[in-house]
Amino acid sequence: MTCRTGIALALVLSLCAAPLAATAAASVDATAPVPEGDRAFYMEVGEAIQQAERGDTLGASIVFERLLADPRLATLAVEGRSHVWASAAMVAAEQKDFALATQRLQQALAINPHNAYARLRLAWFQLHGQQTVAAADSVILGAADSEDSPDITTEMVWQLDTGLKDQPEKRLALLQALFDSNWKNDGVEPVELWVILATLQVEAGHGDKVPATLERIDAPMALVRLRSDKRFDPYLKRDDARYEPVAAARRQIDRLRVETMLRPGINETAVELATALMIAGDLGDVVGMTDQIAAAANAATQAPEEQAFAIGWMLDTRSRALRRLGENDRAVANQLIAVRMAEGSDTVSQKLNLAALYMSLHRPMMAREVLRDTDDANLSAYGISSHALVSLMTARQLKDDTAAQRAWTVLEANRTEAPGQYRDALLTDNRMDEAAQIVIAQLADPLERVQILLDLQDMREGPVLEGERDYHERWEQMKKRADVQAAVEKVGRIATYPLFSY
Repeated sequence: MTCRTGIALALVLSLCAAPLAATAAASVDATAPVPEGDRAFYMEVGEAIQQAERGDTLGASIVFERLLADPRLATLAVEGRSHVWASAAMVAAEQKDFALATQRLQQALAINPHNAYARLRLAWFQLHGQQTVAAADSVILGAADSEDSPDITTEMVWQLDTGLKDQPEKRLALLQALFDSNWKNDGVEPVELWVILATLQVEAGHGDKVPATLERIDAPMALVRLRSDKRFDPYLKRDDARYEPVAAARRQIDRLRVETMLRPGINETAVELATALMIAGDLGDVVGMTDQIAAAANAATQAPEEQAFAIGWMLDTRSRALRRLGENDRAVANQLIAVRMAEGSDTVSQKLNLAALYMSLHRPMMAREVLRDTDDANLSAYGISSHALVSLMTARQLKDDTAAQRAWTVLEANRTEAPGQYRDALLTDNRMDEAAQIVIAQLADPLERVQILLDLQDMREGPVLEGERDYHERWEQMKKRADVQAAVEKVGRIATYPLFSY
């Protein structure tokens, strides 16, 4: 099953369309005197942008061709000229001419290297072109030049972080730049990223920076990760309520309740609140806060485009709460609605979770039907492996060795990028010694360690369903193995927490 974490998100996302630029005129200091000729030119630029926003991108593109050749452009101040080129770039992007958009952004930066807007948009196109390191460098520069928190999406940040997993120095520089510029996920601290940052800081010998990073980590699962890893013992007071996960869960819920009152609606904050309630075990509250959304979604054919992502995830969380309450039929019904409502954003996670639910309920034919309807063409290695893992479990229930071998081929090909799925596949096939070796290797890996330690903690769980019983028993057996326990003892610890892990 996939969960709504930044990590899972990074595995199934696709890049969103680049946003249209704000008007160039808006970048000019409104209090500064503007020559009449410049004012008229800025007005023309603004009208061209409005034309594009009304949908006439071809007409706006023609206007920008004329404006970029206009002699008046050369008379503008550096900042103004740079922003005109950036605006022209984004209109070109609306025309799907990404090469031209990139050229114009580069021209904007040649004029003003400190144009954060242009720099961050260039990063998007670089990432779209598989230039991950160049995109990271652009984000680092853009974050430094941003007056406020850098204007960059959560999806893009996670895409970059995932793409830099094998380049710890660049990954550290990227996350440090985002941290220093106070970047947040729609107003919410991206604590999972800050745990990665703290880990990279420790490994790089930047222990002096770790305390500041930990100060911005106040969420239960993030703290469980830190408490379970002995590398953070010098920085955490284990008897301090500030670092106690259950207390942190309550603080997080209180903060998010206030935030949802300040920013009501179906948005990222509401999604985070539903997830926080789930982790704390407030399953009835999860169901209660999503009742109206579920009722409206049940009567609708699709969600409003701007709310599809949030509605899809809130209903996904609702389904998980119902399952943990033992209401399996309602859980399935709500997961089906979650898939339908997420259309228009990204339904891969919801579909994989639906297939996993069917598999857990020992309904393999229904799980297989969902898997066949899931487009995995643009998935990352983690997403592809998640799909293959559920396919393997389904094939074993159907006693379909051919399908199982196909799933294994995919899992083998992606075992380095997705060791957790490979490990779970080994458990599915009762290959206990091999699965234990994967766990031991993950514990020895400086960057894999935090996640596997979280997986090994004794957390709350819902009822074990028929289709997952064998896997669950094997997982518990593996945790008790002497070789696994010895590997844990070297680098961390296992504790019991009255919390769900997701």
